[in-house]
Amino acid sequence: MSAYSGPHPLAAAARRAIHTSVQRPPSAGQHIQAMVSIAGEQQLQLDTHGSGNRRDWGGHIALSSDNLLIYLHDQVAARMYAAAWIDAWYIASQLPERVDTSPSTHGPVTMVQAHGSDAVDHVHDVARNVALIKIGGLTWRIHDQAAWASTEQKWREVSALAPMVLPVRRYEPSRKPPTTEYERPAGGESRGPAPTL
Repeated sequence: MSAYSGPHPLAAAARRAIHTSVQRPPSAGQHIQAMVSIAGEQQLQLDTHGSGNRRDWGGHIALSSDNLLIYLHDQVAARMYAAAWIDAWYIASQLPERVDTSPSTHGPVTMVQAHGSDAVDHVHDVARNVALIKIGGLTWRIHDQAAWASTEQKWREVSALAPMVLPVRRYEPSRKPPTTEYERPAGGESRGPAPTL
């Protein structure tokens, strides 16, 4: 007979694997920098799936243009992207109202999965007369006010939809894992003092 009375090592390993796979966000082995240039009025498509009240975290908002598709998986990411565009009003006001553009004939070429927050930066490149909005490794180069205004309007819609569709945070560590049968004390639970006669 074994003297070991703790949880079975295989059960403990399975429990750790279950909890860590849910608590940790996906990671990538490389860091990618991408830039998207926009000019003229943007035709953006907004699509939603699921609900922020779902326990399985299945909701998302997808925003797509001719050359970019962004999936927003939580309210933190949605608010960050929306605020980055809304807060760029001053640098966008320095751009020409419109520049000449030619029609695009291709679909999205970049897809972004957005979870949580990242660094946001706004820059007015005076030499090239463009505005830059940078969120993490993704940068938009904006050539005119029309491009900024049409895109900013869609991000306002995203910000309004996010509380109805997305969880506040997709990857949120649980406060305390539920106690399982094999973790409870062997002698049973103490429910208070024994009754007296």
